[in-house]
Amino acid sequence: MNAIAETTAKQAPAGERAELIATLERHRGFLLQTAQDLTDEQARTASTVSALTIASLLKHVADAEEEWFRFAVEGARAFGSEHGVYGDDIDWDAVDAEAATNDGDWAETEWTDTRFVLAEHETLEYLRARIEQVAARTEEVLRTADLDSAHPLPVAPWFEPGVSWSVRRVAIHMLAEISQHAGHADIIREAIDGRKTMG
Repeated sequence: MNAIAETTAKQAPAGERAELIATLERHRGFLLQTAQDLTDEQARTASTVSALTIASLLKHVADAEEEWFRFAVEGARAFGSEHGVYGDDIDWDAVDAEAATNDGDWAETEWTDTRFVLAEHETLEYLRARIEQVAARTEEVLRTADLDSAHPLPVAPWFEPGVSWSVRRVAIHMLAEISQHAGHADIIREAIDGRKTMG
């Protein structure tokens, strides 16, 4: 084995790390495939009863993956107050109380979920590049971090208080998140032009 091959072999992750990286990459690929050959207008089309679009799903997945892998390294401070869902300025008890008066509907509260709202500059080209950039950072974390290192979760109604997630658990969470949204995007794409990722 020559020096370059030896260096490459040492750098390539093995075992669990390699499986996590490869599986995340595969499911990101399914999500990106739903945007293949679409115009920006089509990518922003809400083609089902949902308000979600392929472009808004690409944005959300990139943002979520970036934040969660920052959390894996830095802990809950990675979310900061500027990140609407996990910001420390949200009074979740008040949001829950307000939702309770509207049959539990958070959409009828003062809290607004902006995670799927697109800015003008967020074109398909931009979103694809962003996903690739975020994926590279994720791979770096999964190659180097202690998979058992854990941080307490941020405060939110959907998390059990006092629970911590390891780097491994964050990777599993993002795999579920990406897979779920790839399925959403597949249905949206089929409604646009009949094209399906599988089947």
